[in-house]
Amino acid sequence: MDLFNVRAIEVSKLAMDGLVKRQSAIASNTANAMTPDYQRKMVAFEDQLQEIIEKDDIRRDLRMKNSLAYENDHSYKTGYSHDYNPMTKNIAQKLPQEQMIYIQQTQADTNAYSPEVIRDERWIDYGNGNNVNLEEEMMDMAKAGTQYNVLATVEGRFMTNLLDVVKGGS
Repeated sequence: MDLFNVRAIEVSKLAMDGLVKRQSAIASNTANAMTPDYQRKMVAFEDQLQEIIEKDDIRRDLRMKNSLAYENDHSYKTGYSHDYNPMTKNIAQKLPQEQMIYIQQTQADTNAYSPEVIRDERWIDYGNGNNVNLEEEMMDMAKAGTQYNVLATVEGRFMTNLLDVVKGGS
C-alpha cells in the first residue's frame, strides 16, 4: 500500500461498511430463525467494490499515460533553461475532456456505493416456511467478522506508519 494512498483507505472503509451491513443482516436472520415464513437476507457489495477498484485502475493508467506523454513532449520544454518549470504547465490540457471528466469522478463512484440487501429466495423449508440455517448463519458471521478484522488491522497499520512519518520516526 502506498504511503499516502488515501483511495485504498476509502475503498477498505467501503468494504468495512458492507461487512457491517452483512453482519446486521445475519443477526436479523439469526433472530428470526424460528419466525414462520421468514426469508433470510443477504448483503451483496463485492461486485460494486470490484467495479470501483477497476475504475480506479483505469484512472491511474490514464494519469500515468498523461504523465508520460507530458514528460516526453518536448514542445513544452525549451531545453534545460531556467524558465522550464513542469509544475506551471497545465497537464490537464493534454487529456481529452472525456478522460479528464472520468478521472475526476472518483468521489461520485464512492458516493454511489450502496451495499444491497437481497432476500434469499432459496426454498429450504425447515418446517415453518423459514429458510434460515443457524449453522450457516454462524459460519457467515464468523467469516464477515474475520474479514472486518483483517481490514481494520490493515488500516490500523497504515495509520500507525503514517503517524510515524509525521512524528519523524523510522
